[in-house]
Amino acid sequence: MKNIKRFISAVTAVYLMICILPVFVFSASAGSEADNYAKGWSGNASDSVVFDGPDFFTSGTESEINAVIQSAAAELKMNILVFMASPEYAMTDSETRKFADSVYEEAFGKDTDGVIFFMDFTGEKPAYDYISTSGKAIIYYQNHIDDIFEEVYDYLPASSVTDYTLYTNEIKSGIECFVEQLKHYGKENSSYYYDKDTQNYIYFHNGEIVISGRKPLRMRLHAFFFAFPIGVGAGVIYFFSVKSKYKFKSSANPKAYVSPQDTQFTCRDDRFIRTYTTKHKIESNSSSGGSSGGSSGGSHGGGGSHR
Repeated sequence: MKNIKRFISAVTAVYLMICILPVFVFSASAGSEADNYAKGWSGNASDSVVFDGPDFFTSGTESEINAVIQSAAAELKMNILVFMASPEYAMTDSETRKFADSVYEEAFGKDTDGVIFFMDFTGEKPAYDYISTSGKAIIYYQNHIDDIFEEVYDYLPASSVTDYTLYTNEIKSGIECFVEQLKHYGKENSSYYYDKDTQNYIYFHNGEIVISGRKPLRMRLHAFFFAFPIGVGAGVIYFFSVKSKYKFKSSANPKAYVSPQDTQFTCRDDRFIRTYTTKHKIESNSSSGGSSGGSSGGSHGGGGSHR
């Protein structure tokens, strides 16, 4: 009868763990909004423009391009900047990536929603174009960067040409194609992105973009459902192996082995040979906790391509 009761108690404990642990997992996820660094979109589409560094376009053509960009920015609710780089912006690939991230943050701020396209017209061969994304644009476009370049490169001139000014119409069409690709892929999805520089995760939660040091809930649930059955199985095996090895007939009470009639204390005396004093220093916690999306800047995605 006692064995049956023990078995029922063990089963009940495992059942309660199965019921309670998911509650803790979901409760922990509720705090994800507390450390959300996402800043969203300012709502000002007029900030989205083309920067014509090489001065390829007339004022009228530039206004036409800006109208296309700003219409897409209002539709997608995010910032769009096309940075056409003139020769003074020639730099290495890694410098270009950092530069694009920096220019975006200077224009729109850290962890806002938007994208910048660095178009390389510096004269470097091969040219290196780079798309940097921020906020929800990371999730929109991270898995489609190569597709976007493939479409845009049908219009942009190769970097082997000697005079880009002969291809202004093609460049204009390339920018318009880029904007169309942004609208085509600008949809919420279930992907997530991990930024190694800021150690932040970027993902959608209840229709809102989250930039946080906390993993997405689905990642924590995946680990839970993978590890929990293994832990339960190991616990059950351990329980029955110990139970079969130690079969106690009675409780392990010391009174069962000591006779109160044969053991009597006639004198009790407390004697201390040495005295020790232990001191612990209590540190005061005066520093503030948390971070603001990384010390060196906001979180970014993106990718580059040689042309």
